[in-house]
Amino acid sequence: MHLPFRSLAGLGLALGLLAPLPVSAGQDAFEVMLGGSRLGRITHAVSGGTRDLTLLLDSTPLGVFDGSYAGRTVTSGALARHSGRTRSTRKSRDLTMTTEAGRLREVSLAPQEERTSLTAAGAVSGPVNDPVSAFGQLMEANGCPAALRIYDGRRIGLLDTQEERHDAGRVTCQASYRVIEGPGYLEPLGLSKLSIELHYDATAATWKLRQVGARSGPFQLSLARHSAN
Repeated sequence: MHLPFRSLAGLGLALGLLAPLPVSAGQDAFEVMLGGSRLGRITHAVSGGTRDLTLLLDSTPLGVFDGSYAGRTVTSGALARHSGRTRSTRKSRDLTMTTEAGRLREVSLAPQEERTSLTAAGAVSGPVNDPVSAFGQLMEANGCPAALRIYDGRRIGLLDTQEERHDAGRVTCQASYRVIEGPGYLEPLGLSKLSIELHYDATAATWKLRQVGARSGPFQLSLARHSAN
């Protein structure tokens, strides 16, 4: 994300070849795992109307997908201004967008060859969430997500829950993520569908996200909350 993990919530790549980021006060951190191997870390932080999400991949096999994503969304009333910066060994991408009450008003994506038919405000209908806001909704949930539409400047994905399981203060949301408009991920593979599990502690009014699992075929990607959080 832009592992296909940015598809999970969206999420992307930026910087690369750095040591694991420290976790500071006010941040939530998750280790990114593929099977039993650590790939990197995601951090999430909120300060007032500003929400930041960073993804650092520094341990992918042979460094093929090393890189990082840095996203920020600033919300003021109904307006949300988002910027995302992806840097990896494979590509670079810079995105800005503005939504008003969830409706896309402006979008810009560079370089030009990364644009798709959906990289235009008039091409996107209905409410959407930028990747940082979408991850924030998962972090601050008090129920399993239903019909969460995520737009990253190139495509629209839908995260939707099929089953909700409760067990002694824990909740598991069995969900799917699928691209509903635009190209799939990891072209030319065109990855367009993931099975998702969200695991929460649900003993308070706002649930606490503990782990995320994403599966496509034989590949199992997971996020596990850092033990200090």
